[in-house]
Amino acid sequence: MVFRELVSDNEEDLRVNIASIKKKDGLDKFNKDDDRLCVIKVYAPWCKQCKSFGKHFRKLAIERGDAINSIGEVVRNGDVRFGEIEYSSNTKLVKEMGVNKFPTVVFYRNSEMIGEIVCKKDAIEKISAEIDNHLSG
Repeated sequence: MVFRELVSDNEEDLRVNIASIKKKDGLDKFNKDDDRLCVIKVYAPWCKQCKSFGKHFRKLAIERGDAINSIGEVVRNGDVRFGEIEYSSNTKLVKEMGVNKFPTVVFYRNSEMIGEIVCKKDAIEKISAEIDNHLSG
C-alpha cells in the first residue's frame, strides 16, 4: 500500500509517495528497489507524538521524496525514498530493527541501516540535516 497525499492541485494532481512497509521481505524489497537513501518512519497508531510527527514527516516527503500522479506514475524523482512501518502489525520486524521508541526514523542505504533518530520536538530539522549529510557524503 502506498500513502498518497495531494502535493499540488494543478492538472497533474501530484501526490507524495510514502510506501507502507510490511514484514521483513517488504523492507528488503523497498530497500533494494533502487540505490537512493531510504528514510523510514516507525510509528505506533496509539502514540500521540507519532500522529503529530506524521504531519511533519509527510511535509518532508513532499519536499524531498518522489511525486506521483493520480494513476501512480512517478512524475518527479526525489532525492530520497520515504516509507513507514506501523508497529502493531509488524512487531517482530520492529524488534529485529532494534527500534523501541516511537516515533523513530531509520535511514537505509543499500539495504544497510546507517542511522536512526528518535523523534522529539526538533526531529524534522535533524532528519533533514541527516539526509543532507548522507547525500553529500
